[in-house]
Amino acid sequence: MRQFPRLKSPLAALGLCFLGWAAVASAAPVSHVDAEDVATTQPADLTTAKLENSIGTRCALGDGVPKDYSLAVQWFEKAAQHGYGKAQYNLGMQYYFGQGVTQNYSQAAYWWEKAAAQGIAAAQYNLGNQYFMGQGVPQDYAKAAAWWHKAAAQGNKDAQRNLMTLAQVSMERPVQAEQKLAVAQ
Repeated sequence: MRQFPRLKSPLAALGLCFLGWAAVASAAPVSHVDAEDVATTQPADLTTAKLENSIGTRCALGDGVPKDYSLAVQWFEKAAQHGYGKAQYNLGMQYYFGQGVTQNYSQAAYWWEKAAAQGIAAAQYNLGNQYFMGQGVPQDYAKAAAWWHKAAAQGNKDAQRNLMTLAQVSMERPVQAEQKLAVAQ
């Protein structure tokens, strides 16, 4: 009978389970591909990236393994390097909140911009927020609105709400300026 090597950690066992599942899942035909399920490289890299992102997510949530943000970041980085949008978004979240890494808004923006360019609506929304507030990027209302428009076009309700608020504020400013001018005269 064939002996399998002993695994040194529960995470290694989890990885092997995911690899087995990925082999089965990749055999099924794909009828619809979400924008979030796209890697910029080859299909084999996409399967690997999905697996890496899934392990990172489980580490971040403590789902079946002890919660470990540092380990989650390592898995997200691997998947993000394959160009996987969900992992790039997740890595941005880790940097934004300082989970497993030192909080760094610039790095969050860097990873969210990569994910946003692949059509990840949540990354587009978050990037818009960063431009609006000037967190990790220069404050730029036009860029904020542009990213919110992209997210809103995909049905992101928060982006739609931000755009409505921005439009109201933009309409109020000229009125306020006219009122101040009238009072000054």
